[in-house]
Formats: sequence, C-alpha cells, structure tokens
Amino acid sequence: MLIYGLMKYIEKIPARYDRMMNFLTFGGHGRSQKIIMSQIAPGMRVLDIGCGSGVLAVKCAEAGAKVAAIDSSPQMLSILKNKIKGSALESRITVVECGSASADVILKGRQFDVIIMSMMLGELSPVVRAKTLKAAAALLSETGRIIICDELWPENIISSAIYHFLYWIFFIPNFILTRTLITPVKNLEKDLSPAGLKIAGRKSIFFGIISILKILKI
Repeated sequence: MLIYGLMKYIEKIPARYDRMMNFLTFGGHGRSQKIIMSQIAPGMRVLDIGCGSGVLAVKCAEAGAKVAAIDSSPQMLSILKNKIKGSALESRITVVECGSASADVILKGRQFDVIIMSMMLGELSPVVRAKTLKAAAALLSETGRIIICDELWPENIISSAIYHFLYWIFFIPNFILTRTLITPVKNLEKDLSPAGLKIAGRKSIFFGIISILKILKI
C-alpha cells in the first residue's frame, strides 16, 4: 500500500513515472529492475505482464530477448510504443492491450522462458490475482521462471502488526490520493499452489517492503 500509493499518484504523469519512482524509493525502483534483469539472457522469450511504460520490456529487448508486453492501460502502452517506434526494438517487442487474467487466452499457444510481474499484483482483487497467476503458469515453459516484484504483507507477527498499524494510518490519505483500494499482497503462496507454482527464491529491498520472488513450476 505504501509503495502503491506513490505509484498510482505518479501514473497521472506517466512520462516521468520511472524517474520519480526511483527518486521516491531512494533508488529501490532501479535496484529491483537490476535484480530482475539478472535473470534475462539473449534469445529468451519474455512476457512482461502489467508492463506499464515498458521500461523493463525495453531493457529485456536490449539484452537480446524477444518480448511480449501487456497492460490494460492504453496510456501506458502508448508511451512504450513511442519509445520503440522506428527503432530496432520495434521488431523485438510485441505490445498487447489486455487484462492480466486473460493473458493465456490472448497469447494462447505461446510459451515463455521468463514472465515478469512487477508491482501489479496488489492492484488486483484476490480472484483476479489467482486467475492471473494461473494464466501465467499456463504460458510458462516447463523450465521457465516467473519473477514477481511486489509489496507483500509481512509474515512475521511483529512486522505484520507494525505494518497493519501503518496501513490504517495511510489508508485514508492513500484513498484520497489514488481513489482506489489497494492492499499489499497477502498469502501469495496460497494462490501459487493451485496454479502449480512455488517460491524458489526471495530477495527484499527498500527496507524489506518490496520482495522479489523467483517462482517455478512445481
């Protein structure tokens, strides 16, 4: 919620989104991108779900990957299209406007080595989040991985209590700022298991608020 409040406000000026996010997270936004990019190699098939302005999609393409970038926001996708228009990257990035839960339907028959979901699961309802993870699992190759970067609700009892206190302090200003009800992701493992997925690795940044998870098929 703390990070998502910043995100939703900054999305009102999408051209400056990534620069402002990096500033407001004390460089955490950039560090998360570096960790994600460490998983990308030339020739990989990459799917960026909820790609936003396409910074990661562009970085993946520049690293030699073949990328499908999807998002439900035409405003964000227009920024990505303008970035790659007329460049060599245009042939390496397929831009698709669709919701995350329908990715498997829209991209049916395709398989990806890496699927990225960065700071987008918290915007989804529990039902849509579960469908999104199942859609991602259906598109993931047998030896592929999903990289999730998101604000997760702490599992530790003390940390959870502190976070719960902060949640209610920021709830009203967050709602006024974003006009949306956003919460950190809770019980992610319960959504992963029915999708045939498991957590294989985890890194935390930005004072432990943001977690970067490596997800594999069970």
